[in-house]
Amino acid sequence: MSRPYHLLAVCGNFVFAASGSDIYSLNSNLEQLSSWKHPVRQEKGVVDPSLAPQESPAPDSPAPEGPPTKRRRVEEPSQEPETTNGNGADAEPQTQKGRRRLKKEKKAAQKPTNPPQERPFVQSLLATTDGRHIVAITGSDKTIWVFEHDGAGHLTQLSQRPMPKRPCSIALTPDNQTILSADNAPPTPAPLSRSSTPSGPQPFKPQATELTVHTRRNLKALENQKISLQLNKPSTPDLPPPAFTHTLLLGHVSMLTAVLVATHPTTHRDYILTADRDEHIRVSRGPAQAHVIETFCLGHEDFVSRLCVPAAQPALLLSGGGDDDVLVWDWLGGGRLVGRASVLAPVQAVVPGASKVAVTRIVAVAGEEGTTSVVFVVCERVPALFCYTLSGTTLAHVVTVSTPGNVLDVVPVDLDSGSPKLLVAVDPESGAEGEQKASILVVERDGASGWGLGAGGAVGPAKEAEGGKAEDWQKLLYSTEGLRKTSDFE
Repeated sequence: MSRPYHLLAVCGNFVFAASGSDIYSLNSNLEQLSSWKHPVRQEKGVVDPSLAPQESPAPDSPAPEGPPTKRRRVEEPSQEPETTNGNGADAEPQTQKGRRRLKKEKKAAQKPTNPPQERPFVQSLLATTDGRHIVAITGSDKTIWVFEHDGAGHLTQLSQRPMPKRPCSIALTPDNQTILSADNAPPTPAPLSRSSTPSGPQPFKPQATELTVHTRRNLKALENQKISLQLNKPSTPDLPPPAFTHTLLLGHVSMLTAVLVATHPTTHRDYILTADRDEHIRVSRGPAQAHVIETFCLGHEDFVSRLCVPAAQPALLLSGGGDDDVLVWDWLGGGRLVGRASVLAPVQAVVPGASKVAVTRIVAVAGEEGTTSVVFVVCERVPALFCYTLSGTTLAHVVTVSTPGNVLDVVPVDLDSGSPKLLVAVDPESGAEGEQKASILVVERDGASGWGLGAGGAVGPAKEAEGGKAEDWQKLLYSTEGLRKTSDFE
């Protein structure tokens, strides 16, 4: 049995793949070279943080140290409602406010007293354009990690930065010196390496304490932050820990879901493109003028989860999320909607009966003509890769590449071949029995306009712990659909 690689990043002839809380380096033959282990996992001896079983304490075990979890006193309602008042007249029926209170108390009484605790999990993985650094985020401890690549497939950790809020998306500026981190509030920059950090600010110290947080989940996140900081203290007292500053660039009223840095093709000015859960796409100027909003791209009817600016057509923006279509925008020309293509129809050809989609990846590569693009779209829990062509402003579906499992990530790569290829990370456990169990597949051009599965592949790392909760792993791998609003939030 093996765990899947769920995130991929390419540096030259090397591939870095995340599996759970670990990052592995692979050569051009997709063979493992080395790995980085999360420090919390090493400290606690958790062999598989994503799949480790959650054990409830014995009834007679001593209470854990620290403040108890908040509890609400629940009064049992009387079995028979009062029907008369003191004068013998019929009492008024129970008010709507009282019914809501009883319903809320009933839910609180049914809530489990020992919910599962979250484990470290790599949620984003990026490589700088020069191939010298890898940037990752782990959501459980709200940390941004920066690694240096030695050019031979080995990573050295440069810094780790616990963030005030859980990061959900990151992007790099074109100079590879600034990280834009988007969370529930605004994107904020952090320097890449120790040498570029300012000397004035003090090292990061968590603002929360055991006295200010009470839920088990927040206590777990605080504990992970402290362990990470302790393990990453400098070995010599003369070398101070890296200092970082946060600069507030911009914010949305809704939850941020994606951030992207794009450059104007003629003025070469940088712009920050952000999307949120409330169907908005905003185009803002780059750092130092990020408070200036250039335009909005409005037209989505559900959450937006992915943004992509094709390198061959930098004046266009592709976006997708909970809608049935992928949308094409003229983001430099006032945010006009200039095209769209259905995603639901190709998905229904693979998954009959599907009524909605959640786009998790949009990747564009240059077409053979040079002024066109080939766009690949991935949808959550769908075992296929959908290929489109973008010619001018027309986006058209051309082929569907079926895969032996749900697609988790896709990156373009050229590994000593001279021809464009794609590396596709899949969840082999979601495939049918007897199918290929590789976690990384190769997709290459098949003819003039088609793409198909090629030779080669890699199997994910072996599971080091058996008997874990499969539903916990599923929640970590498939979280995009959770952005969709329900009737309770509308």
